[in-house]
Parts: sequence; structure tokens; C-alpha cells
Amino acid sequence: MPLYKVHAIVLRRTSLGETDRILRLLTREAGKVDAVAKGARRGHSRLSGATELFTHSRMLLATGRTLDIVSQAEIRESFPGLRESLPDLARATYLCDLVDRMVEEREPNPEAFDLLLSALYLLQRAAEHPDVIVHAFELRLLAERGYRPQLDRCVRCGAPPGRGRLGFSPSLGGLLCAEHRWTADDSMPLRLEALRAMERMQGDEPSDLLQLAPSPVAAREIARCLRWHIRFRIEHDVRSADLLDIIRAGA
Repeated sequence: MPLYKVHAIVLRRTSLGETDRILRLLTREAGKVDAVAKGARRGHSRLSGATELFTHSRMLLATGRTLDIVSQAEIRESFPGLRESLPDLARATYLCDLVDRMVEEREPNPEAFDLLLSALYLLQRAAEHPDVIVHAFELRLLAERGYRPQLDRCVRCGAPPGRGRLGFSPSLGGLLCAEHRWTADDSMPLRLEALRAMERMQGDEPSDLLQLAPSPVAAREIARCLRWHIRFRIEHDVRSADLLDIIRAGA
């Protein structure tokens, strides 16, 4: 069987038989790949650690008929902190689910891989405002896939946002100025603070986002606008989005 080397992040895993695991991988070189890690559920297996959720490894894969086979794996970063609490686990799982939904199988996408890897590193460090990292990832992945929301001017009239009450329309793809904020059936409020935070999430250096601290009200508006914008663009809900909403509501 032909062999190939990839950098891979574990998006999902399921058990197969008594000892094996099937992995959904995002690879930098080959896009999204499904592969079986034989014997990975045995405690002494050399592949066991590399099959943990979110783990980044350098892998040697063998091309199979339906599933590729993990022949070797060298862990680069396992992100153990992201599996230690339900909120961290839910956020990291959501990032992986979003990539899984938005990236096609066998479609090389190094940009999406780099975005996810950077977000996992930042999420592990973001003690105060982890949803800033989640939303920055959403916005940047949307932009990479051609679904970037328009935030610099009104989608109805092209006017800059100004200082009045603003809106956001998922179906129209972005910002509504004060004059047009209720002219879309799906319009939702978006205060200026939330808009400015979203602009920073789109354009700031990733490490600078750790200092961004939207107010609770602005954070709720950002989460709602992006949740519905994503749903409208990909025509599906992301599997773990509901759990993440519950965690945010209880924070």
C-alpha cells in the first residue's frame, strides 16, 4: 500500500472492534482523511496517545481501500488542558466539528489546518475570555471558505456603521446600519462594541486576541450573530454548538 506523511489533528474518533479506533483527521497535506489506528485502544499501544482528541501528530499513513491506516505517529502537541474540563472540551470539540463541516474530504487546505492548530494553542492559554478565540476562529475560517461577513459597511446601502444602533443579518451576509437595521426578516441587534470586537477578531495578530475582553452583552451578540451566520451559510447546525450555547448561558 502506498505510504504518505502528513501533519494531522484528530477531529473525531470512534471505537472499532475491541482494540482499534477510527479517526477523522484534518491533515495539512491531504485535507480531511479517515484512517484506522489498529490496536490503539490497547494501553501499551504506541499509537494510543496520538489518537486522543485534538492531538497534533506527524503521521505516516498507508492508503487503504475505504480507510487509510495509521502506520506511525509522532506526537507534536497533545493539548491535555483542553480535555480537563467540560467548557474547554466543548469549545475545542466545536472548533473541530466546524472544520469537519466546512472542509471537504481529500481537499488539501493548509490554511484551515494552520487556523485550527493556532486556535487550539491559543484556547489552551485563554483563561479569561476563551470565546474570543472561538469567534476569531469562526470568522477566519468563514473568510477562508469565502463566507466572510461584511462588517465595514451596511449590506443594504453601503454606508459605514456610524454610532447609532446597528443590526446584523445572516441571510444578507453582514452589517445593517441604524437606518436599515430592521429591514431584514432575520435582523438581530449588534452594538458598536460588538462590531469593533469582531473587526479585531478578523484582523488582529492571534496572540493579541488574548487581551480582547468584550462585555457580556457584546459577547452574547457576537455569539448569536456568528451562530446564525454559520448556520445560514453551510445550511446545517454544527453538532456541538448547542452544548456550547448551554455552557455560555451558565457562565
